[in-house]
Amino acid sequence: MNQITTRYVTENGACYEQYVITDAEAKTELVITPERGGMITGFSLNGEEYIWTRHPNFSECNRPRFGVPVLFPNCGLPDNGVHIFDGKAYPMENHGFADLCAWDVESVGPDGVTLILESTPLTKFLYPFDFTVLMNYNLEGNTAAINMTVINEGDTNMPFSFGFHPYFKASKLENVDFDIKCATCSESAKGEQPAAPEKITLTRKEGADNSVRLLTGVQFPMTLTDSGSGHKVTVDADDSFDHAVLWQQDAESFVCMEPWNGWANSVNEEGKHEVLEPDEAMTADWSITIEKI
Repeated sequence: MNQITTRYVTENGACYEQYVITDAEAKTELVITPERGGMITGFSLNGEEYIWTRHPNFSECNRPRFGVPVLFPNCGLPDNGVHIFDGKAYPMENHGFADLCAWDVESVGPDGVTLILESTPLTKFLYPFDFTVLMNYNLEGNTAAINMTVINEGDTNMPFSFGFHPYFKASKLENVDFDIKCATCSESAKGEQPAAPEKITLTRKEGADNSVRLLTGVQFPMTLTDSGSGHKVTVDADDSFDHAVLWQQDAESFVCMEPWNGWANSVNEEGKHEVLEPDEAMTADWSITIEKI
């Protein structure tokens, strides 16, 4: 049976409460930090960490570029940095605002840890809808099971998209091998999308500070294997997710393998996002499995 404990970490004068789910038999530990975007901030096997953390970003007020950020109500940055609702422009951050918010703890029990984020006057300045988002995190051996529930609490239809941005430790980019099947693969979501090659790779362009691949028609699961560290990571997801992003930046110490529900401007584009009617809810499930090879 899993054990759930709490602990406090202090960094740069800031103190955070963390929930730690431990499976002693599997020798795994899953760490969730509600105040830091309601996200996973650690996942280890036999004491070896698989999630990458950027310091001092962990304790800064700006966007978390580490851990497993929750992307809501959009993935990426919409065109001109705005969403258009009823003819009015609303400013929107890259990847939405859920990862910038402190989440509350809804419940802790045999089914794991459930966090909640609800609309506020501040969120409605950016996104004029009443909503509730629930994130449930649980540990099943060496698999982190993640469930997201989005509820429209308002009286009008609510458009949105969502995704996740997991940062996985990597020894070097050239040591990472991907096993991914998808329909298209490109470096931009604009224009015609080229058919995916048989083998998906992520390589650095000369002079560039990052590498990216945007994938559609993804047949989950996706797997990365790091020959340098011996880490194997598998991301699986239900049919709520059809897109994925591979991304790596600057120092070659992480690779992101991200399940997405839409692209950067999807919420502005008819038929390319989710829409919930008043009092309607939807759920999405995905998971991270870690192994040592």
